[in-house]
Amino acid sequence: MSSGTVALPSPAGAPASRSALDRVRRYLYEELGPQRGPRGAGLERARALFGALGEPQDRFRAVHVAGTAGKGSVSAFVASLLRAHGFRVGTHLSPHVYCLLERFQIDGAPAGAELVDAALTRIRPAVEAVERAGHGRPSFFEVTNATAFSLFADRVDYGVVETGVGGLLDSTNTISRADKLAVITPIGLDHQDLLGATVREIAAQKAGVLPFGGRAVAARQRDAEVEDVLSAEAARRGCDLRWVDLGPPAVRAWTGPGGTELQLRGQPSLSLGLTGRHQAGNAHLALRAVEAMAARDGWSLDADAVWLGMRSATLPGRFERRVIGGRTAVLDGAHNPMKLAALVATLQEVYPGARFPWVLALKQDKDLRAALRVVAPTASLVVGTQFATGDGDHPAGTSVPAEQIAMAAGGCGVEAVVEENPRCAVVRAVERAETGLPVVVSGSFHLLAGVRPGTTAR
Repeated sequence: MSSGTVALPSPAGAPASRSALDRVRRYLYEELGPQRGPRGAGLERARALFGALGEPQDRFRAVHVAGTAGKGSVSAFVASLLRAHGFRVGTHLSPHVYCLLERFQIDGAPAGAELVDAALTRIRPAVEAVERAGHGRPSFFEVTNATAFSLFADRVDYGVVETGVGGLLDSTNTISRADKLAVITPIGLDHQDLLGATVREIAAQKAGVLPFGGRAVAARQRDAEVEDVLSAEAARRGCDLRWVDLGPPAVRAWTGPGGTELQLRGQPSLSLGLTGRHQAGNAHLALRAVEAMAARDGWSLDADAVWLGMRSATLPGRFERRVIGGRTAVLDGAHNPMKLAALVATLQEVYPGARFPWVLALKQDKDLRAALRVVAPTASLVVGTQFATGDGDHPAGTSVPAEQIAMAAGGCGVEAVVEENPRCAVVRAVERAETGLPVVVSGSFHLLAGVRPGTTAR
């Protein structure tokens, strides 16, 4: 295992740590500024930036996770399983939910603000050099990639890296080590403005992470057309692609108030740290990815470590139960019909037959009507709200006006009210929640960041 060390973060709230986090935020959100320069240049700028830093993306064994739904959860399960087997693990997640330090996980916890600040201090001259060389100003995502890669390089045994958008032209796809393992989760329609209008076009973008002459594991897809695209690209690249079934009979799952249990054929049941039948599929995909790494790298899976890794996986903003105003709220960042359907299915399993007050806000690039059609069967009320620019620890985002959300809900036959202030929207929903049932807050991580401060864990 790696002998590199990572400095421990300062105690939470320590003045030095707060000052470091302020510097990190100021640089990434203000000083870095918008991406400038030539567009459509593919990975040229990212390669120039990482090259100037000594190719940190290729200085650890990488697990590269792409797909439409479940990327964050699969990444969390993979990282947790690897840690339970005694490895030092870095995890690069995006987007973050409450604090941007969540993007840079080392051994299951966000990297300390001082460590991230020190990494950015080393990265800033390279950012300026890349712009002077005519590649344009690196983007927020490229710089956060550089930060994560620099933190992981020569320090961790494995780095689990979640793509941002797509795969082929995503700046994480600069990882070129022959031993990179690609993991592809279920693929559906999302980010159509960037990835293509059809599921075939989107699948082609996701397939871009498949390593030439390497290995990959992929979820069995609902759409045969998606599997055809992935299989053809794997064959073209000489990539050994293994398919993983996420549902029965290979995977059986039960979800109730106490969480989710996963049952694999011929094995004892496993308690999962993340809740939902879809999380059982994510956990199975992660387990098969770790199994492939173990076989390749010469170590064996341990049953006790698998049990611990599955149970210990955590991820903010995924069926996260908090207490707000004395009542339970489920905070979930589901922001497209595919993810909202998984959230709805979990609610129906945990609270059979119930209907809930929903607090909803979405970004303007989402399919609002499709989202409301998914939500409607479980909604007793929809409180349409909106997030403000920079809510929580997020860069600017553009919210659908609260009135449009309420109108779309009404068009689906659901009672709806408008409350532009997210925290006030939650209060109104709490007033209408039946005893014993939660309020559901969903549609965007920006919304979760806007309502989360001041809540307590349940």
